[in-house]
Amino acid sequence: MFSYTAIDFETADAYKPCSLGLAKVVDNTVVEVRNWLIKPSCFPYFHFYAQKIHGIHKEDVANEPTFDLLWPEIQPYLENTMVMAHNAQFDINVLRKTLQYYSIAKPKNAHYLCTYVLSRQVWVESKKFSLDFLCNQEGISLHHHHSDSDAEACARLFLKEAEYLNVNTFDELKKLTHRRYNKI
Repeated sequence: MFSYTAIDFETADAYKPCSLGLAKVVDNTVVEVRNWLIKPSCFPYFHFYAQKIHGIHKEDVANEPTFDLLWPEIQPYLENTMVMAHNAQFDINVLRKTLQYYSIAKPKNAHYLCTYVLSRQVWVESKKFSLDFLCNQEGISLHHHHSDSDAEACARLFLKEAEYLNVNTFDELKKLTHRRYNKI
């Protein structure tokens, strides 16, 4: 059985988060989905293209807390667990750079796995591996570029990947895929 937390960031500019969604999975069941709007460190600046993608504007976050104020609430979801993201290179870098910006220690005993990278091993014949494409293919509900929906879709996509690979633990997955689990 798998227990982990899937995350998804939306950003105002480069690696400056304006929204974080997460989905907590316990024993193969999504038990909680959360979303936070975040006043980014670059506030009031928002890159026009980012706004076009996710629809979050400076007015939406003007009265929201900054990441450092939210961290005590977010931290327990990311410590002592596997963290999933679809295109983890982006989301984990957003997390790392934001923690560094606010001089916050990385979550303890946290490793991560990329469902995008894993999908390339699961659906070898597929021509696309984007979250929206795979969710459509696998019948997973998604309101794309809304961080809570993206995180939940990522969480559910991993369960499909594990099912296709016929693995029930992270150790089995590691042996089968020859992937290592990097620390955050």
